[in-house]
This record gives sequence, C-alpha cells and structure tokens, in this order.
Amino acid sequence: MPELNPVLMVIALMAFIVYLTRVGGYLIGLQIRNIPGIKPVLQTLPGCAFMAILVPAVRQGSLTEILAMACVVVVMWKTDNVVIATVLGICILLFLEPYLPTLNN
Repeated sequence: MPELNPVLMVIALMAFIVYLTRVGGYLIGLQIRNIPGIKPVLQTLPGCAFMAILVPAVRQGSLTEILAMACVVVVMWKTDNVVIATVLGICILLFLEPYLPTLNN
C-alpha cells in the first residue's frame, strides 16, 4: 500500500491544476470575448472539440457505435439539443448492440 502523504500530495496537486485550468479559462475567456470576429469561433468550438474526440474513437468502433454517432449528429443538427442527442446515442448503444453484427466478425 502506498504511503499516505505522497498520495494526498498528488490528489491536492491534481485538484489545484484543475482549479487553475478552470479559473485560467474563465479569465482568458473574459479577455478574448471582446475581440471582434471571435464570437462565431467560440460558439462553434465546443462542437468541433467534441467531434475531434468522438470521430476517431467511433471510426474504430462497431456498427452499433457508428450508427449511434450518426443518429447523435442528426438529432443534434435537427433539434440543437445535446441532452436528447446524447440519450438517444446511449440508448442505441445499450439496446441495439446485441442485435447488430460487429464489423470485426
């Protein structure tokens, strides 16, 4: 079992880094917000960041994962509601996985 002091120090440092990241992002966001032409980029960025993480993972995934991603993208595009799209994607993954074949077989 590891010693308690180094473990507590690592946990405290991780919490401090997360805090600095959040506060730093907030402070930078306050300064960037006033630059002309940056507002459309800031409004588009979260979706782009989400897709940059999601697409490579799904590309290597099963048929169910590809179908779930396609449905999530369509629902987000049509309804502009992240919650509904995410719930739909999770439901597809949970309930259709046993019925759809995998691409690896």
